[in-house]
Amino acid sequence: MVKRKITEIKGSLNPFTVPPKIRVCAYVRVSTEHSGQMNSLQNQTEYYERKLKSNPAYEFCGIFSDTGISGLKIDRPGLKAMLEKARAGEIDIIITKSVSRFARNTLMLLKYVRELKDAGVGVIFEEQNINTINAEGELMLTVLAAIAEEERKSVCANVQWAMQNKFKRGEAMVDVNRLMGYDRDENGSLVINKKQAEIVKRIYNLYLNVISGYKIAQILNDEGVPTYTKNPWRSHRILSIISNEKYTGDCLMQKAFVNEEGKQVLNKGQKPKYYVENAHPAIIPRTKWKAAQTIREGRKKKEYPFTGLLKCPYCGASLIRVIHQGGYVSWICATYQQKGKAVCIGMRIADGILEALSKDYAITEPMVLEEVNHDLRRKKRSEKDFRLIPVTQYNGWREE
Repeated sequence: MVKRKITEIKGSLNPFTVPPKIRVCAYVRVSTEHSGQMNSLQNQTEYYERKLKSNPAYEFCGIFSDTGISGLKIDRPGLKAMLEKARAGEIDIIITKSVSRFARNTLMLLKYVRELKDAGVGVIFEEQNINTINAEGELMLTVLAAIAEEERKSVCANVQWAMQNKFKRGEAMVDVNRLMGYDRDENGSLVINKKQAEIVKRIYNLYLNVISGYKIAQILNDEGVPTYTKNPWRSHRILSIISNEKYTGDCLMQKAFVNEEGKQVLNKGQKPKYYVENAHPAIIPRTKWKAAQTIREGRKKKEYPFTGLLKCPYCGASLIRVIHQGGYVSWICATYQQKGKAVCIGMRIADGILEALSKDYAITEPMVLEEVNHDLRRKKRSEKDFRLIPVTQYNGWREE
């Protein structure tokens, strides 16, 4: 038998081959838009730009940033854009200052880091000296992410405690950027903005003359009266002004609070509320404000057996109960009723026909109401046939 011979062929690199550059980007984030944090964002951006561009081994892939967004939130435009680029194979390494800049939720952080690792993209957290491509990276990251999450909860609890004490002392916290009719003076006190106050007074006067919020919004939009945002007047905005106790000079505090998940929720009794009377100058006399509340209470929607259960086949909106002149009652698509035929061609059914229909088919879940045309003859409204289809079985809303 011939003896086997094994020869090792040593590898050799072409000395003239230039290794490819590592494609690197950075992610920066601040949670508020306060000037101090904005300076921090700018400093971080400039730091990473210098650092990445000056390294000859790196190919600079940009700085992705988010401003005024909590690390708890997934919906961050800068983060999403960066992840899309990484998924497309255009990034090798992401550098960020710390775990808390990337995410303040352990599960979210691990989900993204693992996804990026599977795609061959590493994340370097400078402050903690962690590279997720390394074997021990994930273990370290899990521990640090949990700490970051606890830190956030602790900071949140401290802020809430401080706010609670302010409320107890009757120190009202009012955002004048979202409150028409008021400004702050040089001492931080609420003062009346006379021009805006006239708009508020007019809204109350119209409402007390039994004009609906929807109609008032129409009037103000037609006249080009500005709102406190870039958006036009809407009925809910009018009703929000009508129901706001601040226009009487009072202030109800802690109407909402931030829960453990970092989300702002309405306070429905989970936390105490604090009512401060005569906290600032009034725009609307108390008697007038109370009269407006009486009208508002009287106009609150009443619940009927089919309320919220009937859907328009064209736009998906609910059908609302409408009492016409002479007492005739019908159910009409809410979009058609409030925005007109230009937005939705609408669906309507007489209350009597609906009652008869419900005897053959119990309406206990959301149903799409469709007209049934057995022939091409144009029928009178009272001759039309209808059918009900459970929303869960409906094959999409028809195109208009």
